Amino acid sequence: MPTTSELSKQLSTHGFAVLRRFEPTLSSSEAFACLGVVDKVEGLNPVQSLRPCRVDEAPPNTYSGNFGTADFPLHTDLAHWAMPPRYFALRCVRGASDVATRILDANALITKIGVDVMRRILVQPRRPMCNGKQLLHLLERTADSGEFMLRWDSVYLRAATNSSKRILADVLDVLSSISTTNVILIDTGDTLIIDNWHILHGRTPTPEHAWMRHIDRSYFKEIW
Repeated sequence: MPTTSELSKQLSTHGFAVLRRFEPTLSSSEAFACLGVVDKVEGLNPVQSLRPCRVDEAPPNTYSGNFGTADFPLHTDLAHWAMPPRYFALRCVRGASDVATRILDANALITKIGVDVMRRILVQPRRPMCNGKQLLHLLERTADSGEFMLRWDSVYLRAATNSSKRILADVLDVLSSISTTNVILIDTGDTLIIDNWHILHGRTPTPEHAWMRHIDRSYFKEIW
């Protein structure tokens, strides 16, 4: 495993890090506790079990409920929240060699669209949050560090203005044309850590012979 400083450098430089066969004898809960401070996300267990399932078998408010075993489009997790979790980790319990997590550095998108244009985009959750319609910036500076945070989800966010709707169409076009980095978690303990503010991710389709794939996920406030 990389040292703490090496792992932090990887996340800072690339926005993600891959740990191969990380603590394979530990439970996911124990292994995640070795990585950082797990975030307690309302309505979710500290460790969430991700398994492929058909649309008719999945809850409707999930990606599986929308796409089943087909391709998951690029997105950031919990993008409809006022402050999405900073990091999350995906840990292989049972891998599949032909299913990959797709990764895209948000800077590739921001560079093509432009910072000023991106910051003008206003979105809101598809469903009202806390009995109200919350307006969110697609790209904003965080209060504590002043760095940019990108939120993106073509399913759970929608444009709040007509001008934002037009720009979002351009964002979709750009995303469809940019190449992604594919990471396959195959061995027990293989772990992918993602900076959720700076990296978009998706999943390649899951063929029927790979429906045994099992990935555990946790959100993190901090990675050591």
